[in-house]
Amino acid sequence: MTGQLGIIYLLHFHEPYKHARHYTGWTEDLLDRLDTHASGHGARLIAVIRAAGIGFTLVRICEGTRRDERVIKHAGGAVRYCPACTLRPRNGHWSPITGDLIPRTYPNLAGRR
Repeated sequence: MTGQLGIIYLLHFHEPYKHARHYTGWTEDLLDRLDTHASGHGARLIAVIRAAGIGFTLVRICEGTRRDERVIKHAGGAVRYCPACTLRPRNGHWSPITGDLIPRTYPNLAGRR
């Protein structure tokens, strides 16, 4: 794993897919990665939820390395940090939520559900 800084991001699924309600990822180019996810490519879980007709929203970001991303993923409990799921989300490894982050929503236009 590289020590290169990038963006760690948390996606909230509009509907749960089996047990999954969130996805945490790392990228050097956030907007490009979100477009890749929206097209149903990239991470396997995102491809599966898109094929199932489920959209997602970007709800948290912070700067960090791929190692930091792994620490966040292995800690689990994304619901505690998700402002779409929790009235007062914790910060933990995440940057405090500010008015600067405008959640980006990616509905599933395929409407397969």
